[in-house]
Amino acid sequence: MTRLRLVFILLFLGLAATTVQAKVYLDVYGKSYKKITIAVPGLKSEKADKLRTDMSGLLSQDLDMSGFFIVAPDSLFDRELSNEGIEKQNIQFTNWRSIGVELLCKGRLLEKDGELSLEAYLYDTFEGSTILAKRYRAKPEEWRRMIHRLADDILLAVTGEKGIMGSRVIFVGGGSRNKDVYTASIDGTGVKRVTSFRNITVSPSISPDGRYLAYTSYKEGKPNLFIMDLETGKDVYAERDEGMKLGTAWTGKSTLGYAKTSGKFSTIYTVDPTSGKKKAILTKEGILTSPSFSPDGTKMAFVSDMYGTPQIFIRYLSSGEIKRLTYSGNYNTSPSFSPKGDLIAFVAKVGGSFEICTMSIDGSNQRVLTSGGINDSPQFSPCGRYIIYSSKKGSRYAVYVMLYNGENKRVLKFTNSDEEQPKFVP
Repeated sequence: MTRLRLVFILLFLGLAATTVQAKVYLDVYGKSYKKITIAVPGLKSEKADKLRTDMSGLLSQDLDMSGFFIVAPDSLFDRELSNEGIEKQNIQFTNWRSIGVELLCKGRLLEKDGELSLEAYLYDTFEGSTILAKRYRAKPEEWRRMIHRLADDILLAVTGEKGIMGSRVIFVGGGSRNKDVYTASIDGTGVKRVTSFRNITVSPSISPDGRYLAYTSYKEGKPNLFIMDLETGKDVYAERDEGMKLGTAWTGKSTLGYAKTSGKFSTIYTVDPTSGKKKAILTKEGILTSPSFSPDGTKMAFVSDMYGTPQIFIRYLSSGEIKRLTYSGNYNTSPSFSPKGDLIAFVAKVGGSFEICTMSIDGSNQRVLTSGGINDSPQFSPCGRYIIYSSKKGSRYAVYVMLYNGENKRVLKFTNSDEEQPKFVP
């Protein structure tokens, strides 16, 4: 079996430590890569209860969903492998290698005084070395969060960057006449309805500091823009001038960018919700929409029909220079910068479908990542390795997540209604 090169430099190991520092050569940013085979045998525990089984199953699910692992099925483990201990001296690495396992995750679950404690280890079966050793603690009702933390730490140890399994997302859910903003854990649990106006509420986004929610709502009869303080649940800013306000995006810690179209003209604004100070960034006749700001705050991608059809442009904020990025096709929209600043995700009409695409920030290296249907609202994860988006392949919109190169597409399930305009919660 050809083995993916993993080079681990162990700097420190301690059970109570966060993570063993490791350097891993794994091309997670290439067009394709070989997944690592990992085994997650059942957790050791004093009680053979359902919780232990559920925790092992969730960890396997998280690692599979990450897109970087092939999780070895339990049917591969004979009794000897299943019964061995979790410490390195008790593990027969040769036996694990013989069934194709490259990484091995072992754990012991303890429950005392109303608290769960999980001791977890990650081993390289070829080196016989310890990659991760950590203890996690949580209340019994928070066991899912504990497992997500372990999965994310395994991603960090193997790829050098944390995973998204502990992430929450925000999205719009509902039917054609009643849409609200929801948040949920990426695993589909903890669904919470944030707005309940019995009307249409769209275009949600949460500020990078997690304090504010921006959204457009018809709750007052017109498509007005609001900014809510999430701690109090009260609006601290409202834009009630005539016109359609859509396409909210944050820059810096708490500066909101949005577009407004009124009459023949459109304007992209920024506003500080604390002071209420509003600034016009760009005004043109026709359509201006979908502002997205680069991580360093020096560039803004946006959509304009200044050449007749919706196309994506970039504006250098210090000089005011504008460059066109898309030329192929007659519909390119919804740009979104990667947190790494190297890519822009967008929507393009390809044939009769609307596809999620990426390009470099100069418009080169355009790639189509989806195939068929109506795909919309691409947004990068905070680490830049994943893209979350909505897709309609039948009668309903659903939320999907995929790796930034289009691999490992997975549907996320939250409610029983249409789910659109998803974003990762900062």
